[in-house]
Amino acid sequence: MGVLLLIAQLTCAKKLYVEMEYKKNSIKLDDGTDRKPQTVKGTDGKDLKFNSLIGALNYMSLQGWELVDTKSVTTGGGFVGAYGGASSTSTTVYYIFCKEVPDEELEETVANSYRKD
Repeated sequence: MGVLLLIAQLTCAKKLYVEMEYKKNSIKLDDGTDRKPQTVKGTDGKDLKFNSLIGALNYMSLQGWELVDTKSVTTGGGFVGAYGGASSTSTTVYYIFCKEVPDEELEETVANSYRKD
């Protein structure tokens, strides 16, 4: 009976998703709430600085997050024609992670995810 209950709990586990941006050796996490993306900090309260993107991805894995997708967003533009022109674009890659959380944590996050306007 105990094993059956454990299996039922595992199949009903809810997942929290976050979007990670890696920039200037730091990572910011966006949980979809009305707060702006939060820079990940160490125990000393300072921004964690990573040697590379792989270090940041390994850190997220160690914290229990699973990488599920990436997305690229390109901004900027311009015009390049037959006689020249100017073009400037910038691409930012976002990493989508998830992990299982208690219902209460997910409910609180979702409650703060709605627009107030």
